[in-house]
Amino acid sequence: MARKTLYELTHDKPEIEIEEVDIVTNPLRAWKDGVRFIPTLKCGDKTLSGVFLSREEIQDFLETAGR
Repeated sequence: MARKTLYELTHDKPEIEIEEVDIVTNPLRAWKDGVRFIPTLKCGDKTLSGVFLSREEIQDFLETAGR
């Protein structure tokens, strides 16, 4: 759900680059990046995570983290 929403919200924003990291094959990288929960969105030192991330939460994160 979060993945779909993220791609929908960034479809017309080429300045936003999305990188997906598979925590099964890259657990150390995920841990070093501060990923403790799935899903997690990260931009710089800011993160957003939760069992269910609403469209509004993701949109707010993109707007505030991108500043």
